[in-house]
Amino acid sequence: MSERRNLVLLHGWGMERRVFAPWLPMLAEDFTVHTWELPGHGARPCPAEGWQWETELDLLQAHLSVLERPILLGWSLGGLVSLALALRPQAPLSGLVLLAGSPCFQQRVDWPAGIAPQLLDDFAAELTQNAQGLRRRFFALQVLGDPNARGRMPQVDDWPLPDTACLLAGLQFLQDIDLRPALHALDIPVLLLQGEGDRIVPSAAAEYLRRALPTSVLRVLHCGHAPFLSQPVACAQALREVFLHAQ
Repeated sequence: MSERRNLVLLHGWGMERRVFAPWLPMLAEDFTVHTWELPGHGARPCPAEGWQWETELDLLQAHLSVLERPILLGWSLGGLVSLALALRPQAPLSGLVLLAGSPCFQQRVDWPAGIAPQLLDDFAAELTQNAQGLRRRFFALQVLGDPNARGRMPQVDDWPLPDTACLLAGLQFLQDIDLRPALHALDIPVLLLQGEGDRIVPSAAAEYLRRALPTSVLRVLHCGHAPFLSQPVACAQALREVFLHAQ
């Protein structure tokens, strides 16, 4: 290829763009990599009016519109945001990657492939009492049973704690947003990267997406909730195969 594809990375809840740092050298071989931080995370302040779902999608869409044929990659909560953006009419995307993504994070009567509502309620309650402790516990859950990811996870305790109001808003989105009814509108190439041992997003959610999205490719990896940390080479190779080799 004479021209590199633009790849935009979007992190998960409680994280920031630096979480992708160990993986970037592998991606930079084939892509021009950009990052986007969620409100209140990393260097991005939490808006005075709080984190508004549609406003964030507007801002992200405007950012992507100045890039040529971008591929959007979202991890966990970032995957939910990325999927919502991709489902918008006129979304300026040529491809989508969902890392441990789900169209609906919380369990519902007709959706067992999600997080138990009580766990998210407990997170919200603990957040107001011990935000740093909650973030540490959530990180441990992401790499539980996955020594490869645990060994590559950056020292997140050294990072500034995201804004509590924006963290609460993110938890609320995980509880409220259900994109299943809109999936039929997605017609761009989609790569689904799922850890078979994920303790946050069950593999059944990825299988549902594979069936609902005819343009999707599913790769199930031997890892937990952070495939790009546990299996960085396999994840980078999957991106090349789906978005570069097919051209």
